[in-house]
Amino acid sequence: MPTSVKSERATRRVLSDVYVWTGAVLFAFGAGAAYLAIGFDPSSRTFPLVVSIIMMLAGGGVFLQALSSHEHRPLPLHEFGTIGLAVIAIVLWGLGLAFGLGFLLSTIALMMAMLWLSGLRTPLRALVISSVIAAVAYGLFVMVLNVHLPPSFLSFIAPGL
Repeated sequence: MPTSVKSERATRRVLSDVYVWTGAVLFAFGAGAAYLAIGFDPSSRTFPLVVSIIMMLAGGGVFLQALSSHEHRPLPLHEFGTIGLAVIAIVLWGLGLAFGLGFLLSTIALMMAMLWLSGLRTPLRALVISSVIAAVAYGLFVMVLNVHLPPSFLSFIAPGL
């Protein structure tokens, strides 16, 4: 078999590996988040910048490990619809934060969407689990880490709510 055919096959194999793409996407999102975090005020910048750098390092590690691995894990093409819906949910979460819906309500909606996409179809159970996750995240960010959350129409109750 000619070398060019082997090379082309190897390239296709690498480009269809789920971990190559996972690493690349994590790195890209981490780089974008780091770029945005640099523009934050000094008191709010540290935590998102550290998390985004960790995301970049993790993505780079996953990418490099996938390139050096001899095991091929094909992309789950049948799941791209679910992945697309998850991306849409995350974008809507960000828009909710940007337009004043607040951290708590936006995060509850995001968690409910993610639980639904993961197969949990009981609305009350999803609401309870999502509320607990959002409340713990809110307490961690606001009370423990002192992160300033975007303002919301409910800020008169608690900051960033």
